[in-house]
Amino acid sequence: MKHFWIYIFILLMVSCKKGTIDCCLPPVVSTPSISIEGVSLSEGNNGTSEFAFIIKLNNASSQTVSVKATTVEGTAKATADFAAVDKTITISPGETSVKVIVNVVADEFKEADEDFQLMLSEPSNATLATAVAGAFIMNDDTKIQVVETGYTSPTSYTGMSLVWADEFNGTALNTADWNYDIGDGCPNCGWGNNELQYYTAGDNLYFQNGKMIIEARKENKNGKSYTSTRLNTMNKKSFKFGRVDVRAKIPYGQGIWPAIWMLGDNFTTAGWPACGEIDILEVLGQQPSKIYSTIHFKSGNTSARIEKSLVMPSSLADEFHVYSLLWEKDKIVTMVDDKVIAEFNAAMVSATYPFNEKFFVIINTAVGGNWPGSPNNTTYFPQFMMLDYIRVFQ
Repeated sequence: MKHFWIYIFILLMVSCKKGTIDCCLPPVVSTPSISIEGVSLSEGNNGTSEFAFIIKLNNASSQTVSVKATTVEGTAKATADFAAVDKTITISPGETSVKVIVNVVADEFKEADEDFQLMLSEPSNATLATAVAGAFIMNDDTKIQVVETGYTSPTSYTGMSLVWADEFNGTALNTADWNYDIGDGCPNCGWGNNELQYYTAGDNLYFQNGKMIIEARKENKNGKSYTSTRLNTMNKKSFKFGRVDVRAKIPYGQGIWPAIWMLGDNFTTAGWPACGEIDILEVLGQQPSKIYSTIHFKSGNTSARIEKSLVMPSSLADEFHVYSLLWEKDKIVTMVDDKVIAEFNAAMVSATYPFNEKFFVIINTAVGGNWPGSPNNTTYFPQFMMLDYIRVFQ
């Protein structure tokens, strides 16, 4: 008889597995898993834009499911770019999804595409299949934010006359006075310094609020990973002695290299460094409070330089400053906001002194190079060099 009942039990189990009879065994309940989808949207122009993250269960649960959702900064920062979220989210029994809104700050100013994350943790009555979702805030603006504060120089000086100025009040570059340097500097590629940018003919130059703005962008062009602008007045405007004032707000960041400088008019015939170079302003973006002024010249068969610097009490990138050159026979003085950066004279140059001849102006923002080094993950793009005016008095 015992074997009979064992046979019946086995028969019932086999039939149950085959679905031929109803089974009395309790159903197997699987724990649902949680996943989350990323979001990629335009920023918008005012107020806030809702970035909606969808949290999903792979199947409905008879119990309430909960999970903690927390925003994590990337290039986008809490408060400035989005409203931080740190809360527990619940999904009711029978439901399979819930929406989490992160409010993104919308403005009208051009900036880089930015990112942040929504991270899930501490699940209850469920497991985590996907714990992190990315959010990409896509720039949809063309206007550049201009800060007007900073030092301003006089419009005239006793005993001197204004001989040339560009106040940058127009809508385009005045090509009667300025040239674009275009490309990557080939055949001496990298402009002699292993720089990483490609200089464009206007794609990176803007005119707004009475300012000329050079934009350094992270983008691929003609084999380079960055683009920017370099301008010169060669064969159009050159000067010998006098005072040059340039009101500018510089960019900053590892690998960013803004400069206001001059080369001798005989550059195309004598070459560099025999033509002479006067660097009124150079700043390494990773040291935004330190100004370098340098003269370059030929000594024997090689180049030589005399370099000086001045450390300011705050970052030069915070507001406008006036960078000046006071230039006379056998003497050069550079200044910022009328404070002396450097003094050079003919007695300091143990070679032919090339600085008593005509020079033309160059303004540019380089990216990378032997001196500043390459950008890294702390370097924010785009970067803007803003020029309010250049004035030459003699």
